[in-house]
Formats: sequence, structure tokens, C-alpha cells
Amino acid sequence: MESGSDADALRDAERARDAWAQAVVLPRGHDVAIGGAVAVQVATTVIGLTVDAPWALWALAGGLVLFGVVAAIQLWRFTRLNGVRVGGFASRVVFGTAATASLAEGVSLVAGYAAAVRELWWLVALISVAGGVAYVVSGRRWLHAYRQEPARFGAGESALWLALAVGLAVAGLVLLVLQR
Repeated sequence: MESGSDADALRDAERARDAWAQAVVLPRGHDVAIGGAVAVQVATTVIGLTVDAPWALWALAGGLVLFGVVAAIQLWRFTRLNGVRVGGFASRVVFGTAATASLAEGVSLVAGYAAAVRELWWLVALISVAGGVAYVVSGRRWLHAYRQEPARFGAGESALWLALAVGLAVAGLVLLVLQR
């Protein structure tokens, strides 16, 4: 049985958490940086999978590296700005494990690939940008949900789950490149 002071302390902690969640902000330029990185990553992946030239594979690798660098910078900036790490921000907003972000990137990769095999490069660019915009919208939706229910949306996926997902994605990408 909880004593009155324990229950009061728990309620105070929950109120403090809720108040802090309302104050969380994204770093200036986050949407442009992460959306742009996703758009470039989608476009370079499509190029790497459809263009039969050595530079295309370098473009694919460059797009992945660019996304990784932008992601790391955004995580660092978010932590510095807000004074704390939030697992949900890292996994769902930056690394795209939210359903909407994952769907946006997956659909843009498939649609971009379909456009590229028909050599509709203007459409690949448009689809890539749309994928980046949808990824950003997903992040904004997470932020709104987090502010409403920080206990539910604050946690991110486990490191083991993320490592498994990244490993499978890399393995799939390697198989696609080898089958070109």
C-alpha cells in the first residue's frame, strides 16, 4: 500500500513529465534537414538500383551515409536543445520506425524504382521529395502525440529490434544490388 507522500510524489513526477513534454521542441531546420536527407536517400537508392554504372553505386552509398550523418546531427541537436534524450524521437522521428514514416519511405522507394525503370527521372525526383515530406509529417504527428501522452510515446524501439531491422534492410539492399 502506498503512503500519501509516495502517491503525491508520483503525481508530482507525472505532472513534471507532462509539463516537460509540452516544452519539447524540434531544432530549427530539423524538418528540412531530415526531409531532405530522406529525399536524397530515396533518389540515390533508386539510382543505385536502376543505373548500370559504377558511379550509381557510389551515389547509393553516399545517400545512405548522408542520411546517417544528418540523423546523428539531428539527434545531437535535439538532445542539446531539450536537455534530454527521448527514445521515441530517435526511433520514430529520425530513424522512421513510425508506421507512417516507414510506409512513406517504402512506397517512395517502390514508386521511384518503377519510375526509374521507365526512365522518368523527373518523376523519381518528385516521388523522392514527396517521400521526404511524408516522413516529416510523420515526425510532426509523433511530436503532437508525444505532447499529449508522453508516457506512451516517449519510449522508442529497443536497440536489438533496431539493429535487426537495419541488418535486414542492409541485407535486402545488398541482394538487390547483386541482382542488378
